[in-house]
Amino acid sequence: MAALKNHQLAGAGFGNEIEWRKVRYDFAKDAGATGALDILTADGACIITHAHARVVTACTSGGSATLKYGPTADDDRFMNTTQGAVASLTLEAAIIPPALEGAPNVLPVPFAMASGGKIIQTIGTAALTAGVVEYTFGIIKV
Repeated sequence: MAALKNHQLAGAGFGNEIEWRKVRYDFAKDAGATGALDILTADGACIITHAHARVVTACTSGGSATLKYGPTADDDRFMNTTQGAVASLTLEAAIIPPALEGAPNVLPVPFAMASGGKIIQTIGTAALTAGVVEYTFGIIKV
C-alpha cells in the first residue's frame, strides 16, 4: 500500500511515557485520488492513547469527497465519513474520534496495535482537489 509522504513509524523506540506523532496529509505532496494511504505503522507493539485531526488548509473536491482514518481493519475508527465529508473539512476544523458504533459512550481510544499494524487514511466517493490535514497521535510502548 502507498503511504503519505510524511508517513511515520511508532512503537519500538518509545519509552515509558506518551510520545506524540504528527503526520500530515498534504494534497500538494500526496495527491487527492480516492483510495487508502498509510499514515502510521507500528514498528513494535504500542497503544494509541490519543488521536485527533486538524484541518490546516481547507479540503476541496469537484464532487462529494469523504475522508476517514483508522486502523486497517476499522478504517473509520478515528474519523468517519460523516465527520470527514468535504463540507466539514474547513480551515482549522478539529475532528475528534466518534463514539464507537452501537456504544455511544465508548470512545475508540485507547487502541492497541501490534507490530506492523497500520493507521490509514481513505479518500472516498470523489477525489480531493486541495487540502492539508494534520493527524496527531499519543502513543506508548507496550
